[in-house]
Amino acid sequence: MSNPQVAISISFHRQWNIRLPYVYRYLEKEYVDNFFEKGIIRLSSFENFSKHSDEHRLDSEEGRGVFINATREPKPQTVIAGISYGRNAYVLCGSTIYKNEMSRDFRTNSGFRINDTTGFAEAISRYLPGCVGGIEGLCTYLDKRTSYRTTRALDIQNRDGHGIDIQKTMGEIFQRAGDDFLFMKHSSYSSQNEYRIIWAVPNNVSGYIDVVCLEAVKFCTRFEDMHSESESKKE
Repeated sequence: MSNPQVAISISFHRQWNIRLPYVYRYLEKEYVDNFFEKGIIRLSSFENFSKHSDEHRLDSEEGRGVFINATREPKPQTVIAGISYGRNAYVLCGSTIYKNEMSRDFRTNSGFRINDTTGFAEAISRYLPGCVGGIEGLCTYLDKRTSYRTTRALDIQNRDGHGIDIQKTMGEIFQRAGDDFLFMKHSSYSSQNEYRIIWAVPNNVSGYIDVVCLEAVKFCTRFEDMHSESESKKE
């Protein structure tokens, strides 16, 4: 591989490296050409995922799940809530697996490898209108989309101590749930080994957005060029 995988270094008395994965984006060749020649990259949304016509990409429950917090301290309390995440975010997905079967499943004839996911994401963030931050990582596959916590009791009472403050309760729930539901998928999709890059924006979004960012190209390699690298090494 002409582009070594990126490592993040952390120092805690001794250096520790985190090796980032290659991420493979399976696409039709026209979209790959548009990206490498013009810098045009299409970012989707969680709402768009739930409406996709391709069964391998369709997931009607994207960003949704059940949060449960159960504790006995300082007194017994169980809170269960159905919540939805990612409505104010754009998403780009890829796989950590590179093989022909993936192209067949996604019905694509080309694609590209992201060699440095963080550099790629940061470059795009500078050209995405209103971007306020982001997150990236591997998806977690579960039989049930449930995030279970056993932390301290949630502060859900009104200030006067009578009744439940709904706004405060939801704030507590989202804080405890963290980013779990942004990366949670049903186990039936586990063969995809999905890696996800998410850019947050101030408002709710739907559909997709085409971002023009030629700077992101330097972090990627076409599938066809990967094949050329392999052949040159054999020679």
